[in-house]
Amino acid sequence: MSSHGSQYKPTVVHYGLFFFLFVAISVGFHYFATPSLIQGFVLSQFHPEGEKETLVKFSDGVIATAKAQEDKGTGERFMEENIEVGGQKEKKRVPLRHTKGEYLYYASVPVTGDLINKEFVFDFNTSTVREEKLTIPKTDPVTKQPVLMENGKPELVQVEKDGYGKKSGEWYVKCPKLGEEAIMLESWGFFILAFDVGMILAMLVTMMLPPSIGYISQKFEREMANTKTKIRLNTGFNKETVEIIALRDSEFEAFYNENPNFIKQIFAKVWARTQPDHEIAAVKQQGSSMANVMAAFRNAFDAEVQVGGILAFRNETLYGRIQESYSEAVMTEIENLKAAQDWQKLRFKIMPALRLYMAHHFTERYANNVTGFAYGGAAILIIVVGIRGLKFIPANRPSVMLMAILLEFTLLALMAISLFYTEEEERMDKMLKKMEDSGKSQLSSLKGMAEDMTKVAAGLGEEGLGEAMKNMSVDMGKIAKTLADDMMADAIRSRVEEAVERHLANEDDIKSAVKEALPDVIINALRNGTGGGSRNQPEPESNEIDIDAILAASGQNS
Repeated sequence: MSSHGSQYKPTVVHYGLFFFLFVAISVGFHYFATPSLIQGFVLSQFHPEGEKETLVKFSDGVIATAKAQEDKGTGERFMEENIEVGGQKEKKRVPLRHTKGEYLYYASVPVTGDLINKEFVFDFNTSTVREEKLTIPKTDPVTKQPVLMENGKPELVQVEKDGYGKKSGEWYVKCPKLGEEAIMLESWGFFILAFDVGMILAMLVTMMLPPSIGYISQKFEREMANTKTKIRLNTGFNKETVEIIALRDSEFEAFYNENPNFIKQIFAKVWARTQPDHEIAAVKQQGSSMANVMAAFRNAFDAEVQVGGILAFRNETLYGRIQESYSEAVMTEIENLKAAQDWQKLRFKIMPALRLYMAHHFTERYANNVTGFAYGGAAILIIVVGIRGLKFIPANRPSVMLMAILLEFTLLALMAISLFYTEEEERMDKMLKKMEDSGKSQLSSLKGMAEDMTKVAAGLGEEGLGEAMKNMSVDMGKIAKTLADDMMADAIRSRVEEAVERHLANEDDIKSAVKEALPDVIINALRNGTGGGSRNQPEPESNEIDIDAILAASGQNS
């Protein structure tokens, strides 16, 4: 629906605020939250079991098993760090802090190769560069001067630095359960996760902002207006009627207390337009007038309002008639629209408004697109898995695989949400029953006509068949004329009953006898005037019937 497209068209403010929130949340989550989340998950799965290994968290955030020793006197664990004092290397004791019940120890020094045994290493510092060994000139332990080779250049040696190597933007994971080689994870492999979180949080924030600046909240408002329009088109109710039948329960009760007669007139109109099949059959067979329908409405209205209240009458009786006369889809639209109004009062109640938007706009318009994207993501994942099987993606660098898996997860999750909010179709057995009843009726009529024509043809023979067909055409012309007159009378009856309905909704308007007799009197008079003489009379300039004048004339005659 786009009837309100110009009124609810997003502006630069809507797009700009949504894009800013999306980028800020995605970037912040990717650089600050993602490393901690992935590190926590990996540690929970692959940390060393038991007390044999000492897993230490160093001051720079690296977690690794250390070359720890235990003080025999106190039982506390410590590490020995090589430091240079006055040109001499000495060992300094580094105590390890530990909380009972935890598997982690804490050190106040950064990680170095001399302090770890390299069995378990978890480094999720994105920007840090690590080098396993450092190349430096060899020095003479006595003279403290560089040792020169025969060509005069200093001799180079490699010394332990960090104990492992990684580049900026990489995460380093090593443990025996994952194999002998360390696993290198590139941070960009988790960009899809940051994209998802940024999109979800940006949508949630703009759902709770006012529609003047909130991108998603404006879409909610637009869909509420479009749903009201769809209800009007499907039912033929006017704007006021749709507003009343879809009003929140609390607001409806307050409005009814202030305007009871107005609500009663609205409900009388809905009652008249939602007559079940048995009521319509009774009207046709007994020749009942609109006054009888209104009398039935007043009896039901007064009885049910007195027992259950006005809300029970609307939410049970009237809603039931609407569902039976139109469809479950129309009733679902009314229920979802009524629930979504809670979001207008309290912006954090987003679920009813989200259901309305997803069920009546997103799934109707983008369901096939979402399904197509899901299949496309599956195709990408199959290709990546195939390349991995051909050894073109190293086992120790699975970032491409992880990105493909996260992409497919995102698309499948979106597809699941779309299916969750897709409205149920009308039950097939009900639809088939309606088609079957209609088909049986038409088939019975056609069968009877065929049998009659067969009997006539057999009785007349070839000589009288032509004359019979001629007489039949004349009779069909008369029938068509009669049907035309009846259709005109039915049209007039419908307009009169609608006009009378507006004045007969309240029983205090006129006497009960006039209510029941007036429409039939008018129809009989107009039906008698549909003959040949009446056709030559000039038609009135307007199709509107002056109900006040008719009521006044009826009062004088009485």
